[in-house]
Amino acid sequence: MLAAEGKPLTGLHSGYLSARQRDIWSLMRDGLTQSEIARKLSITRQTVHQLVGTIPEKMTAALSDAAALNNVDPIQIDVNKGILFGWSREFKTEAVIAMNREGLRVWYKHDLGRCQICPDRRACKSTLLKSAEDLGVQLTSQERKLSPLALSNAVFLRALGRETTQQ
Repeated sequence: MLAAEGKPLTGLHSGYLSARQRDIWSLMRDGLTQSEIARKLSITRQTVHQLVGTIPEKMTAALSDAAALNNVDPIQIDVNKGILFGWSREFKTEAVIAMNREGLRVWYKHDLGRCQICPDRRACKSTLLKSAEDLGVQLTSQERKLSPLALSNAVFLRALGRETTQQ
């Protein structure tokens, strides 16, 4: 479904969440409690609590601005996972904007059927596997062997709660 047309928007990402907020957000996404995060980062739970309170608004702004910059009409946003699903007006296709520790990445749906000969295949697949990990999407060993096109379908649809398994 969605394949290797991911382009990083790291400048936009860093303009919204501070480094500390990105760390806290990543740890929250990994399932840690505020108390566990405070201990891990050697800060007070109150500091974590204050920073956690600002993250959803900033995450929504980052994802929404990235969508606007890429002419993507948002359809579904999950700020806890840092993912936006939408429609690209420019390419007339579905798009996913996902945030990870490195920044925002925009993926566009295409089915060119050229994954096997694409020179970026390995990098694309590696980025998708990292995205799955960041989004908390569990992949089977069989799914990890899928082409980038099929892998992106499994990762992003599952992250958005639209699909539970990939055949």
